[in-house]
Formats: sequence, structure tokens, C-alpha cells
Amino acid sequence: MLLDRLLRPQSIAVVGASPRSFIGSVALRNCLELGYTGALIPVAQNHSEVAGLAGVPSLSAIDKTPDLAVVQVRTDRILPIVQEGLEAGVRGFVIPGAGYTDSGADALAVSDGLAALRREYEFEVVGPNCMGVLDLVTRAAPYVGTVTSDVRRGTVAVVAQSGAIIEAFVNAGGRVPLSTAVSSGSEAVTGLADYLDFFTEDAHTASVLAFIETLTDATRTLTAARRLSEAGKTLAVCIVGHSDTATEGVTAHSGKLAAGARLTTAAFRQAGALIADDLDELMAFGELLGAGRGRPRGRRTHVVTNSGGEGNLIADIADSVGLQLPLMSSAAVKALRERWPFLGVRNPLDPWGADDYTNIYPTAIHHAAQEPGDILLVAMDQHRASGPHERELGLALAQYLHDTDSAQGKFPVLLSPVSDEIDPVLVEYCRKAAIPLMRGARPGLSALAKLATGVQDVAESTWQRPLVVPDLPPGGTVTEDQALGILASMGVTTPRRLHADNPTEAATAARALSTPIVLKGIAPNITHKTERGLVAISPVDVEQAAAEMIAKNPDLNLNFLVVEQIRGELEVIVGYKRDRVFGPTIVVGVGGVWTEFHNDAAVHVGPVDEKAAARLLDESTVGNMMDAARGGALYRPGVLTALRAVSDLALAHPTILSIDINPLIVGRDHATAVDAVIERA
Repeated sequence: MLLDRLLRPQSIAVVGASPRSFIGSVALRNCLELGYTGALIPVAQNHSEVAGLAGVPSLSAIDKTPDLAVVQVRTDRILPIVQEGLEAGVRGFVIPGAGYTDSGADALAVSDGLAALRREYEFEVVGPNCMGVLDLVTRAAPYVGTVTSDVRRGTVAVVAQSGAIIEAFVNAGGRVPLSTAVSSGSEAVTGLADYLDFFTEDAHTASVLAFIETLTDATRTLTAARRLSEAGKTLAVCIVGHSDTATEGVTAHSGKLAAGARLTTAAFRQAGALIADDLDELMAFGELLGAGRGRPRGRRTHVVTNSGGEGNLIADIADSVGLQLPLMSSAAVKALRERWPFLGVRNPLDPWGADDYTNIYPTAIHHAAQEPGDILLVAMDQHRASGPHERELGLALAQYLHDTDSAQGKFPVLLSPVSDEIDPVLVEYCRKAAIPLMRGARPGLSALAKLATGVQDVAESTWQRPLVVPDLPPGGTVTEDQALGILASMGVTTPRRLHADNPTEAATAARALSTPIVLKGIAPNITHKTERGLVAISPVDVEQAAAEMIAKNPDLNLNFLVVEQIRGELEVIVGYKRDRVFGPTIVVGVGGVWTEFHNDAAVHVGPVDEKAAARLLDESTVGNMMDAARGGALYRPGVLTALRAVSDLALAHPTILSIDINPLIVGRDHATAVDAVIERA
């Protein structure tokens, strides 16, 4: 497997090695300082020795072909040197330079040239525009940043396109025990999908953290993420691009198309990944997973703390992130109050001050561990700069937690509610005891809650093309009346509606419906009617209202639609969009004129079958609103039918770019689509 040579190299050549510059010698020095035992070959035309190692003038001059070549030369020299290496049999390259923002068009030419060579040769590349690789299995460090002595070997792999993110993990004082860290850069040849496939099969890696800006191949990457999850390995990802500014920044940094973070997040969640809200939470995932205890059995958590205020803070955050804090049992209350009558026994439990800590804390932690639950969390405000008594207390609490956990089998966590450095003695004890040591209440508790929540079913949709799908009318955009007719033929409920060519006919149609109506002015390619004054609800004089619409829109050749007025409890948007990166996507959210304001929609990447549609609705704000509606739950089957209809219609007609049902008015016994539009390429 070529990635073995790339990530677990047995020999490394460094092209552009130089004793006179940091970049020219750092990869060699990193390998030497980490104790790498493979062959190291400096390649330099003007230096016979670099970092105490004998050099050679070129890749072709090396007697035995190396597994990996680090190509740290000027942008214009990269492709010729890669070509030379390929002809010499090298099949793995790390290319730190030639970043998109470093050298613009020349860098793009390097990426294009590497892709062209990939069609001729089989090889793999980390980069361009990367920091390289740090592998603690072989202790190889073809990496162009300083690797400090406290980097720690473990079973967590990290992959990030951003070199600074990889440096954050490498330079974090060993907080996350690493198997391999990959700064993947521009991913001109080898991408995240390849790395995930490698770590799925890698016996040295139990979990993977990824920082994602853009995807080179969304389909392959998500398939690889599913395989990793199915192999029993946890993937946690931090995805950037939620704001317009960040999305523009991703494109500017990488030169690649960026998918919206909402879609990317939905796609990875469907593939079984855990989602980190920020870098601190991704680091917390690494600390939890790196302890080697797997995942908690559930979210039931008992907390012992040394501060009532901090206990209340933890309770607030635990509630917001989904951790459950069960009440203490009557047996625990009785046992603790028999010995300490004035102790407030609750969860979180704060025994501080009721007795000497050496008396009360072992017992308190023991009783918390006896309670039915999954996680035993001890919180203490202990810092590197704390005094000797506070450091002694922190170490004692960790020991009590370890002694109790050994007997009870709960998932133990030691939490410092403040994100601050911790006494090295306590850090080392927790590492040896395999106790996750978390810094910061919110990132720590949020990561813990997500880790304790069951992984979503990662099976792909079983969608099959329906036997009968209506044809689309000729032309471009399909607006309201025709779109509703198409959806009605697929089972979506729509209101009664009549056409009218002029105001007089509109008034006649309103009388014919004999029900409260909505008058709509319609014209080709006009999809947002409200903004142009083309919607009148329950007009007193239908003919006059239609005439006013004509007067306000002299540029339009208006006709009219007289529609049965539908009442309900909630306006919902159900939609489809063919995304440039992910392809088919389905959405459900708060609808009507407030759609853009609320910006609250749940997204599913790919088509939906009955199971996926139900799960999407369950996970959405709209679904929760429907279940919790005052007076009784709203009509769920109609929303599911609409979700299936837009999915089936779009998948059967690949020219469709988007479908919007907005609003779908939902009541207790119906879900009725009152407006819709279908956009085609």
C-alpha cells in the first residue's frame, strides 16, 4: 500500500537540505531527535553533509530508492524533482511549498502538474502547501515545524489541511496522544478520503480527528468516513465555513470550491462522525479518545465538585449540551447525611467544607460512583500556578476517582472548569491512570456529551426511483400552479385553485370557490410574489385587489390564481437543492416569510427514503415544534410525504436544480403545500 510509504516510511530523502536554514534542516533534525531508525538522506548539490548526515547531489544518485522524498525547493523546481524521483522509483512525496496563496498561478500549475503525473505514475503526495507528516509509530518526522520533546505517542490520528491546526496538536504539550499527524495541505493528489481509508485499516490508530475546510472528493470522503465508523473507530471533525466570510476565506486560502458548512456538517454526521464546534472541542475529543477507554455507555453523569458555584455552572452547561444529571438516590442521601447531617446531597455534589477533604471526598466520590449511571466526573479548579495545598487536593481527587472507578467501571473524567494549564504532576498521574483530563467546562462537557450519544445509523439511503414520476412541462422555472400540480400527483396535499385572466374573472372564481381565498398575481418567472404586492389574503373586493396588483406591476403581464385559503398551526419549508460539492440535498425548516430570518433548517445530504425522511424531521427544530405544539401534535405524515416527493422528483429529473415548497402549512390533520417552485438548469 503506497500510503504505508507515505505515512510509515522506512527511509526518507530530503531534497533541498541545507545546514544554513531552519527549513533546510528541520525535517532531518526532527527525525534524529525523535529517534527515527530508518535511513535519512540529505539531497543537496552544494552540501556534502547536513545535520551530521552524508548528503547526495540528487534523488537519482541514491543507491537504494527511499520510501519518501521531502521536496522543499522553489516552486519552479518542484515538478522536475518529482519527475526525477518518479523515474528513480520514489512513490511518496511531501511538498511543503507551492501553496495557493504563496505563489498564485505558479502554485496552481504545480497542482495541475502533479495531477497530470498521477495519471502516468502511481504515487502519493502530502501537500503541496503543508507542514508534512509526524508519525510516532515509526518516529518519522518529515515535518517542517519544530517537534517538541513532549509530543506523545498514542492512538489518535489527526488530519488537517491547515498547517497551523496540525501545529496546535503537535505543540499542545502532549494533551492528545498521537499515532500520526498529517498536514494535508492543498491535497493535489492525496486527500482526506485516502487518509481515512488508511487509518481504517491501521492497527495503531483507534480514532481520527479532522479539521475540514474543503473536500476534494465529497463522495469518496464520506464513503471512507462510513467505513471508519463501521470499523468501530471514532471520527471527530471540526468544519469551517459557517459564515460568508469564512467561506470566502476557505476559497481564498485553498483556491478550491467550498461547500457550506451546514451541508458538510450534515454529511459527516450522516456518515457517523462527531462534530466539534471549535478547535478547543476537537482537542477535547482527542483527550477523551486518547485515554484509551473507548466511549461512555450513555449520558447519565454524576458530578462531584469542590465549589457550589462551579457545580451550578457545570449543571447549566451539562443541560445545554445534553448530559443527564440524575437525582441522587435516597440511599445515597441517607448514607451521606448520617455522617454529615448538614451536607446538601444533590448532583452535582459539593462536599467542600463539610469535613477535611481526606475524610469526605473519598466517601462522596464512592457514593456517586455507586449511583446508576455512565459517567463519573470530578471537577476541581486546579492550575499550574496553584499553591501547594491546591495542587495536593487536585492530585488527591484524581487518586480517589481512579480508586473508585477501578471498582465501578464508569467512564471517569477529571475536569478543570477553566481552560488553563494544569500542574504537570497531576497531568502525568492522569495519563498513567488513563483518566481523561479536560480543560474548560464547555468544550469538555460538549465533547463528552457527543461522545456519549449513540452514533447515528450510518447506512446509506435505500432510495429507489419510483415507478411513476410525472413529466415536467417544457421551459425553465416551473412556478406555483404547475409545480403544485406536479407535487399533488405525487401525493402532496394542495389547495383548490382556479385560474383567471383578469380582475373580473378573479372575482367570479372567488365566488365559485365559496370559501375564504387568497388572491395571487402570477407571471412567468416571478417566484417571490409577496415582495411585489402580488398576494392578497381574504380581500374584501377581489376585483379591486386584482386591479391594484396590475397597477403596481405595469411591467408584468399578470394573470391570477384564486386559491382556497388554508389555515394551520405552522408554516414549514420543504426543499431540494443540487449542491455543487455534495449533489442532492434535502431540507426542512421554518417556512413562510420568516425563512431567511430564522435560518433554521435541518439538512440531509443525498436522497431520502422513509427512514431518512423521518430521521431528518426528528432532528429538526420544525419536527420538535410539531411534536410539542400546544393542543396536540401536528400532522407528521404530510410533511414526510412532501420530503419524499421533492427527493423522488429531483432524483428522477437530474436537470432540476432546486425545489421549494414554501410554505407547507401544517395543522393537526393536514399538511398542505400552498406555494412551490421548481428550478431547472
